Amino acid sequence: MQSKEQIFLYMKEEIERLAKKEEEQILSEAKELEQEAYESMKAEAKADASAQLNKELAEISSQASVEAAANLETRTKQLVEKRDGFVADIFNEAKEKLVSFASGNEYHDYLVNRVSAVSKEYQMENCVLKVREADQALKDELVKAYQLPVEVEVSQDILIGGFILENKTTHVVVDESLDFALESQKDWFYKTSGLMIR
Repeated sequence: MQSKEQIFLYMKEEIERLAKKEEEQILSEAKELEQEAYESMKAEAKADASAQLNKELAEISSQASVEAAANLETRTKQLVEKRDGFVADIFNEAKEKLVSFASGNEYHDYLVNRVSAVSKEYQMENCVLKVREADQALKDELVKAYQLPVEVEVSQDILIGGFILENKTTHVVVDESLDFALESQKDWFYKTSGLMIR
């Protein structure tokens, strides 16, 4: 049985591995594009040298700046689109693995154990335990695992698995859904992946 920490450690390592590979590819392509643009501008500047060098250099400089800005904008847009595609692929793969886990044999024990752990940590009465439709069948086991009186209801916000515990009096919410965990990893990924486009 895998713990939540093991699952997320695995997710983190897999995401970091894929992100590193994609980052290297994006940086390599960006470097090639920059070198091509540099060589093109350099050749253009040499070809335009003539008796009116100062005038032509000023025109070339002005034109090159406009073209460089346009090229940079185009390249940046392409890199952003490519990065977003890579990120979408990475998180779609992570989601598929979570969906597979939630359909597997270890998920039942994981869910019951997480409910029990949250019960011990928070000790809240007058709560609602929200689960996905497929987990409604585990209602009796989840109520027993919580160890305090708790209502169990289906939440449309949980598509992958896990649960959300909400205290009806204090409105404290403990979100242990795999959906929330995956979404949280996106924030972490964008901050730490090194795929920032400048």
